[in-house]
Amino acid sequence: MRSTILLILVLAAIVGLYRIGTDPYRTSLPMEVEDLSPIEPQLAQLPPEDRELVVDYLKRSNGDVLPEQFADPDDPLTARTFAEAIALEKTHREKMKVEQARMAAFRAERDAQFKPLRDIVTARIVNRQELTEAEIYGQPNGGAIKQPLRDNEQRITVITYRFWNRGNRSINLLRGLVEVAGSGLMPAASCWIDDSNPIGSLDHRDVRCRTPKDANAADRALMQRPIAEIPLGWYPREIRFADGQVLKGPQ
Repeated sequence: MRSTILLILVLAAIVGLYRIGTDPYRTSLPMEVEDLSPIEPQLAQLPPEDRELVVDYLKRSNGDVLPEQFADPDDPLTARTFAEAIALEKTHREKMKVEQARMAAFRAERDAQFKPLRDIVTARIVNRQELTEAEIYGQPNGGAIKQPLRDNEQRITVITYRFWNRGNRSINLLRGLVEVAGSGLMPAASCWIDDSNPIGSLDHRDVRCRTPKDANAADRALMQRPIAEIPLGWYPREIRFADGQVLKGPQ
């Protein structure tokens, strides 16, 4: 009887060890995230939602594993196994939902503050040119003639923005920011407008601005989309009318 009980206990221990060894959630995260083929068999054992969480965590962490004392307490990258990665990624997503809701409310409030000025002056992109430094500064009116590139010379994307005065009064001063949202935290293109050239009622003014020379590949590709598809943000700060009235937007 005693030997039978002992045998059962040994078999149970063997089964338990086997289950532990084959549990995909205990799989160690790889240090190299460019090629996930070594862990594909274990990923395939996970439900689709958990598999996505692991992969997203690896993309976000880039394979880094920080000791707890050095990790960001609000968003630590300390996972070493699938299970830990899933738990941290779920928490990260919940925090991102809260942050996105906060930012959406902030943008809605800002848009409401900009609306009175945007109703008077609208902005859009009307032209995009690839010019050299010499062409940019040698042709102030925008009638640049492209010349062959010299050694170590590159073309720069130059955007022409058009500002329409939709009101019934002339504008003597226009200040504000036009911005194309980029692939990361920085804009793909931005231009501060501080223009004291008069814009008559129902008339427009064109302003050319260059884009950053060190833009990343994603931002350069965004700027090469058809002009109508380039997302433009217009943030007017001040409109001064010919009669002396001034409208100010949020600073």
